[in-house]
Amino acid sequence: MILRDDQYITISFDEAQSLFKTRWKQDSSEISDSEVVKSIITDICQKLVMSRPKNYIANQKDKEVAYSVDIQRWVAESLYKASCAANVEYVATIESDNISVSMSNDQMIGEVENKNGIKVATFTDESAALRWMNLEK
Repeated sequence: MILRDDQYITISFDEAQSLFKTRWKQDSSEISDSEVVKSIITDICQKLVMSRPKNYIANQKDKEVAYSVDIQRWVAESLYKASCAANVEYVATIESDNISVSMSNDQMIGEVENKNGIKVATFTDESAALRWMNLEK
């Protein structure tokens, strides 16, 4: 089920697999306002808590917006708190092709990795993430 689909991001939830997925789009390069980023992250967090998935894939493959240092911690803490509140067990990040975005994501993952029993890993494609979550062979 699609929970959001706009020029920057698609958010979906597959109830059968208990899989919450965000997929950033290339148009995210047009985001220059931190308030827009905060609004999108807040929406992700609300939908994550509402869905209560076991698995979460944050697909950053086409993501072009890199977070400034001051907002990185806020994003990491917000997504971490929402994941805890939703009782998420697995969080997989699909790396961006943009090196600046990838480095920004790595710093955020480092903030929350392996806290409260949430298993966190980074992959180059969704198939590998799904195998890691035991959702695909």
